[in-house]
Amino acid sequence: MVTGAAGTVGRALVEELLSSGHPPLAVVRPGSDADFEGRVQTVQADLDSDEAMGDALVRVRSLCLITPLRPRQDELQSRLVRMARACGVERIVKVSALGAASESPIRVHREHGRADRVLESSGVAYALLRPNAFMQNSLQWRSTIAARGTLELPIGEARVSFVDARDVAACAAAALLEPARVQGAHDLTGPEALGFAEIAGHLARATGTPVRYVDVPPERTAANMRAGGAPEWAINARLGLYSTLRAGEGSLVTSAVEEITGRAPRRFADFAAQAAPSFALQV
Repeated sequence: MVTGAAGTVGRALVEELLSSGHPPLAVVRPGSDADFEGRVQTVQADLDSDEAMGDALVRVRSLCLITPLRPRQDELQSRLVRMARACGVERIVKVSALGAASESPIRVHREHGRADRVLESSGVAYALLRPNAFMQNSLQWRSTIAARGTLELPIGEARVSFVDARDVAACAAAALLEPARVQGAHDLTGPEALGFAEIAGHLARATGTPVRYVDVPPERTAANMRAGGAPEWAINARLGLYSTLRAGEGSLVTSAVEEITGRAPRRFADFAAQAAPSFALQV
């Protein structure tokens, strides 16, 4: 079973499992139009509903736990881990975050870390995947790139080893299908740590449009997010994550993706070339 199956990693994971001949039970939020063209069985369930999730969990023996960014994510994930165990789930693969630690000052990392500890002590066989920021997150920068030709972030000169969500999904599929080989915690990164001037250059070459990186204060990022309708909790969460990147905590490069999947992780330049049409710019 895959929760968050309509999300960035979840959707890619469903495709990975389908290509391996193991169609999962795909859990999507109520009202979602994700049906995967009838190729998998989908369940529309609120992750906060014990009844709906219990009905789904009793039908499976393995679970990939993916939840969207939200307040008190630790409470939701911990409850689902305990419920999965009670329902007889024998294997849980959790998509966590690079830097997750139960005592972290960064809320997103702290909440993932707390839920990770619950999983580790649950008695259920598990794998923890801790990816760095996704390459797909760059699509959030489309508006300023289109309007001003700038990539505006409060990250300074720091370097980040962005990872493609499809590589994270491939690792999750391996962890579900090869439990004896993929166990414990794994930090997932791309193959290189890039500065944001380099990232802007890759986007410029891919789209055929000038893109320039501008280091901005966090207050400007917050104002831009508010103007876009983001709630305060999401703004604070995003700024917390950006602060870790600015401090250099996203520069780690590991070989975990290749060790788990048997293939090298995708490079940002290749992602940018493939994603160029999604930036709605003239290519």
